Amino acid sequence: MALIDLASRSATLFKRHLRHLIVTVAAALMVTTLVGARSSGIASGYGPFGPEGGRMREQLWIIPGADPKLPLRAVVFRPQDAAGVEKRPLVVINHGTSEDTRLAVSMPVYYWMSRWFVERGYIVVLPQRRGHGATAGPLAEAIGDCLNPDHIRSGYAAADDIEAALRFMQSQPFVASHGAVVAGVSSGGWASLALASRNPEGVTAVINFAGGRGGHAFGVANAVCGEDRLVDAAAKLGGTARIPSIWFYSENDSYFGPGLAAKLATSWTGGGGEADLHVLPAYGEDGHTFADDRAGWTLWGAEVERFLASRKEHAPVVAADTSAETGNIRRLSALWAW
Repeated sequence: MALIDLASRSATLFKRHLRHLIVTVAAALMVTTLVGARSSGIASGYGPFGPEGGRMREQLWIIPGADPKLPLRAVVFRPQDAAGVEKRPLVVINHGTSEDTRLAVSMPVYYWMSRWFVERGYIVVLPQRRGHGATAGPLAEAIGDCLNPDHIRSGYAAADDIEAALRFMQSQPFVASHGAVVAGVSSGGWASLALASRNPEGVTAVINFAGGRGGHAFGVANAVCGEDRLVDAAAKLGGTARIPSIWFYSENDSYFGPGLAAKLATSWTGGGGEADLHVLPAYGEDGHTFADDRAGWTLWGAEVERFLASRKEHAPVVAADTSAETGNIRRLSALWAW
């Protein structure tokens, strides 16, 4: 019995020491994490998550969204540092939505579009909005259903996330507070237009790639949930938008075709907004996919270059090249349906 009591007491003591050890290690890890976060400038858990990669300094970030309880996952691309360039203009690229894959979809990168901007000196952030992929949570921007959609409120809900991401990135020491560009694809294009209706400070241009909501209604190509409502919503959003925008759609887009694109643009400009509409030639099997392909540069690249150059305050950064080799002046230029 004495041996049994001794073994029991030993086991109890061991458990106590083990619990104490676990608590001590956990506390140490927490302190280390907090110190690391503070030393890297991360506040409230937001900021870079992991090291930069070799592809355009690719890095995962955690950034605020509209819901403080549900931070957004994002990818950030940056040009290589150059002498004399302290801050660069920002581009926010906004993804579309596929109801079938939205929770399983990987982080959006739109590699070729991102590269186009990075090569011209921009910082690129691609936030993953609520209800998508790693960000998860409820799909806040799907208000109503296909029989009774609310395209305006849905656009605003998505714009809430985009605006939160925009403001956070503008506060970063390497990002200029002015001259930002907001671009979006499909539902991300519609969300970008919804944000434009608020005229956010520091944003000077909006690029809409095949934007809309409710495409492929009930799985049918060229059918849109509440098409008339979508057109009416464009008039309301355009009624308050004063940021210049450029729009791209394709002849063979099975979600938002050229006829609907023309109606949306007419509605937008009729409300008072500015829309430079371009209907591109047929592209591949479905023109809805033209935005993130190297070949797409030949379709939209020159027009975007011209459009951004027309924004005087969005002029590319010019910095002295201090390299010993040249000593010259180097110009650093600054799919879903629902």
